[in-house]
Amino acid sequence: MNKYITDELVNCIDEELFTKATLEELGEFYYKKALSQVNDATDILLQTVIRFKVHKDLAFENLKDYYKSLCKIIGIEKLPSEIFIEVKEKYNDIFVQKYNVVLQKASTATVDINNKLWRLKDDSDSLKNAPPNYSLLRDLSSDELRLYEYGNECNVLRTRKEMIEFVVQYMTTKLMEFCDIHNTNSIELAIKEETLKLSKNDTFGADVSFSSYKDIVEITEDDIDRPYALFFKVKFYTATEMARKKLYTSQYTFNEEARIEQYKAHFSNIPRVDDLQFHRENDQEAYLSSLRKFVSDYLIVDDLTNMIAESICLRDRKDILSKCVELYNAEEFEIFGNIAPIQIEGMFADFLRDATIFRRFTKLEVYAGAVLREKIKYLQDVNSDIYPEAVEYFMFYFNNIIRNKVAHGSYKNIFKDKMQAEIFATEVILDMSMLVYMLSRKSETEKMYRFINGYQKYYTQMIKSEHPCFEALLNDMIGDKMVSNYDSIEKYRPIQVAYWLVNPYYEKIYESVGDKKDLLDLRSQFLSKEFWLYVLNELNDVIQTGYDYRRINLEFISIVNGLFRCNITDEVKGILGQVNSALQRIKIMGN
Repeated sequence: MNKYITDELVNCIDEELFTKATLEELGEFYYKKALSQVNDATDILLQTVIRFKVHKDLAFENLKDYYKSLCKIIGIEKLPSEIFIEVKEKYNDIFVQKYNVVLQKASTATVDINNKLWRLKDDSDSLKNAPPNYSLLRDLSSDELRLYEYGNECNVLRTRKEMIEFVVQYMTTKLMEFCDIHNTNSIELAIKEETLKLSKNDTFGADVSFSSYKDIVEITEDDIDRPYALFFKVKFYTATEMARKKLYTSQYTFNEEARIEQYKAHFSNIPRVDDLQFHRENDQEAYLSSLRKFVSDYLIVDDLTNMIAESICLRDRKDILSKCVELYNAEEFEIFGNIAPIQIEGMFADFLRDATIFRRFTKLEVYAGAVLREKIKYLQDVNSDIYPEAVEYFMFYFNNIIRNKVAHGSYKNIFKDKMQAEIFATEVILDMSMLVYMLSRKSETEKMYRFINGYQKYYTQMIKSEHPCFEALLNDMIGDKMVSNYDSIEKYRPIQVAYWLVNPYYEKIYESVGDKKDLLDLRSQFLSKEFWLYVLNELNDVIQTGYDYRRINLEFISIVNGLFRCNITDEVKGILGQVNSALQRIKIMGN
């Protein structure tokens, strides 16, 4: 009976569940369902289990007390019948009404682009197919210029069309994480499951639960309404991320009001996107002045210099990237503009190489001939957690409008004078800043370095014991530790962490950027007799009590088996054998 309640009844989403108007009615539904589903169940058995699972001093005077207590055991905080209406309204508002509005806008924009492309083709064909003119005095420059302009405009329109297709596909993919939005049964199931989840949570409601879906739809709509918004979002990315970081790190040092004021103050010098776009199109002097001020106010170049110097992922590209920054500082904008865009493509190659390190142990691929768009597509395919803004901007706009022209020597199509060269260089330095920042947060070797560097020092300060990091190391090995930061909450794969600690390939990367003492010390702890005795004791406790076995990722078995090949003593090997046996018993418990 206890197993049925904790494993099945808590997840029940029968239609009847969402019709109960009071807690007593809901508890009665649960009570009767438990009696009907468990073999040989009786009122006495069920009531005994309920009394056991709630406070022993609670008085049970009638069946209603058991009903309410059963709801409490299941975790009900709010009536599902009330939450159900709210969840359905949120779903319909975001997934039906707002989503369809965005689809219609995307379709209209695409049709408009196609019409413009046809008109440009007609104009271009008309110019190309004009009767031959062999006049000795004919000046071809005006006709050539018109053809170049037609070609550039077509390139911009095709790029915009690709970007619209991408954002719509990305939006749909993110919404499909909630349910199959094209399948009625999937929608109904997801709404019920979300209702049950929210019924067990008294800290937030449907507004918060659906906020990420609402955000992605609204961001997509803004992308379609303002084609230039993404261009500037990339430019301001690091400044906005620093604001998020400050807000996160100040939660224990400032009150809420002070934190919000600090957050607002940080944004105060970021120019308005609409104003920038107006100046970009109509007043280049004002536009350049705004860019200069932003770069200066937010220390973009200084921060970029530091990020390059500290980068693990870009360890083999630091010299050329640093020289690029030096060219920018020296106001060699034309030279910078011809070098930096190609290095941006190189940075994506470094990111792809980095993101596939662990994958290459089982599937050795190096993507040597991939062009920029292919590199970015591969990064998506290998789940590198690449920013969607980076995909849309660099795969389409940057590749088509910037990279290709520079790579083919057509940089004069981008900038024609000193002011335009500085504008372009400043835009590119901001692109570089966003990209280097993304690599610092998302590349595997950066995560590996952050994981190992200072690991023991941190837990020694936090925990006063003979072996302060043993518990944390075990949690890493069983996949039960969350790594939380201002921009992410994630878990690392246990076997990947084990590779970070003992694999020579990762060791070479670690020592290429600094002293590997932290790595060697942590590895020594990880391979020590004391640690594995600690692990064995913890696993035996799990086996004896019967609790917590579900939190153990059984990938841990593969790690233990792999460690026999490491440089460890026979005594440690013997303990590992016992650990393996304990894990096999826990595996059986899970079955």
